Amino acid sequence: MSLRDKLVNSIKDLNKKDIRTITFDSDWQESMESLRQEFAGKKAPDSVQLNVPDELCEEICLALETHSESPRILYSETKIPINNVGESFRQNELNEFCGGLAGEALDWVYGFLMPEILNPFDKTAVAIYALKKKSGGAQGHEKFDVVHAGYLEKDIAKKVHKKVLSHLGKDQYIPLLIRMTGGTKEKPNYGAFPYVMSSAIKFE
Repeated sequence: MSLRDKLVNSIKDLNKKDIRTITFDSDWQESMESLRQEFAGKKAPDSVQLNVPDELCEEICLALETHSESPRILYSETKIPINNVGESFRQNELNEFCGGLAGEALDWVYGFLMPEILNPFDKTAVAIYALKKKSGGAQGHEKFDVVHAGYLEKDIAKKVHKKVLSHLGKDQYIPLLIRMTGGTKEKPNYGAFPYVMSSAIKFE
């Protein structure tokens, strides 16, 4: 291999992103802790993606559609608005999630909160995930579209990060009702406006 080829390959290696995937199964906490230990004192991975199984999506949807709490989904009729930040960095993903349609053309979508303990920039970051049933029938074996739609604003995330994580440790989830906007000529950028549908945690 020539010196030039080695240099080109070195640049490619530097540009490679370290993206890890955590599957939200019964072992997800062990997988997350394993990653945390692997990167203790080191640079965290560029991105940790969630693979959310259909079973969990079904439970979240059922709780919101039937207005009922379950052992895993801590639903209540609260509808507390929370600020979502960072959508401007996720426009491609949100556009794909909306199928290129205007956000207002979609019905309410659902979601949940996920603390990002491996976030390289903010250890108390809490991600907002949106989900909806796939349109036109399921593609492959997955029945739901799931997208990382943004983050809780920093001050609120600091207050609730450990509480959300504590509930997740007991296999309990904070459900969200989300209104999508944008995707039009007048307002090209997509937005996701979430409401917490749970009284398990205070967001004031």
